[in-house]
Amino acid sequence: MRRLLVISIGVYFLTLAKSKSQDIQISNETIYLSEVLTFTAPSKSGEFHFIGWLVNNTRLSINEHHSLNLGLMLTHGGEPSVNSVGDLQVFSNLEAGFLYGFNEVYYQYEKGDLWFKVGQVDINTDFAVTENGLLFTHSSFGIDPATTLNLPAPTYPVTAGSITAQIPISTNFKLRFGVFDGQFAMSKNDFLRIDWSLNKDEGMLYIVEPEFNLFRNKITQKIGFYHHSGLFLDRTYNGVVQNEAPTIRGLNTFYTISDLELKRWNENRKLSLFIQTAWSQRNVSIVSNYLGIGFRATNLFNTKKDNQLGLAVGHANVNSDDYNAGEWNNLANETVLELTYQHFIKDWLNVQPYFQLIHMAQRMNEDTTPTVYGIRFNWSF
Repeated sequence: MRRLLVISIGVYFLTLAKSKSQDIQISNETIYLSEVLTFTAPSKSGEFHFIGWLVNNTRLSINEHHSLNLGLMLTHGGEPSVNSVGDLQVFSNLEAGFLYGFNEVYYQYEKGDLWFKVGQVDINTDFAVTENGLLFTHSSFGIDPATTLNLPAPTYPVTAGSITAQIPISTNFKLRFGVFDGQFAMSKNDFLRIDWSLNKDEGMLYIVEPEFNLFRNKITQKIGFYHHSGLFLDRTYNGVVQNEAPTIRGLNTFYTISDLELKRWNENRKLSLFIQTAWSQRNVSIVSNYLGIGFRATNLFNTKKDNQLGLAVGHANVNSDDYNAGEWNNLANETVLELTYQHFIKDWLNVQPYFQLIHMAQRMNEDTTPTVYGIRFNWSF
């Protein structure tokens, strides 16, 4: 089935390419994001880390509606959240260790706000995205931790086979939906592969997300729901060995995303707000609910180049005392505060210093509150 689909798409594009009336164009973009950071932590304060993500995207466009897209990527650096700080939500959305290989690889048909994709993609490219939250460096402000921690979700650095689409219902209403492989493409050692193999126990991920644009686009409201049909550990199990817990089929999550324009002084200067919420099925979830809220001020300072200032708070609740959340069983909740400032030096380069305070509330032991200090560089070629 997978080979037949690839062959069919290839034959289709060859047929289009032979037509003299078709306009064929190739575009290429390379982006490199890197961070230098340090932190305070109970056992490893003062460590310095250099982490980064290099991604190259090539697009073959055949007329204005059809395209083939190939993404290649490399990540480097350690995993300080996992190995040093111990925070649940991962404080840097670049953290991935050393990996290389394929990023997003897909065919797309696009006509205005109508689009259709088939291939291997990142769910967070089109779903559960807050535009104002993209400024921040913490992982949860990009996509809520209920999705990334409760599921084998296909989000950075991994992708999964999928069929997704967006249909414009009206000028102010769009409907997105998709079906994803229930298990993202696992890396082979450090190599990120293309893998569309399906497995009944791993299930499928079904998602739907209506989007409403209100008050002359001053408010963008997304209301999402997804169902994962795979097998999950029963978190109500109180046995000694968590891996011996019985399994339950299916996990459901409901989420909302709001992007609001609070004040606009002129075309380039404005103040915005975002709000994220998520509620997940508790008996099979690590994170039962999440709330994120943040402010973004664009060009608040009168400088020659663009600048952005952001302040955000995210709070994730881990399951109650009656639930076994595995290695995070002692964690009641985790709250992160991030203050960040982004300044463009050139159109192709910006720098972004940031500060994070992470409060980890424990059920039995003393709470811990590490801090993170970092500076991010964003290069576009």
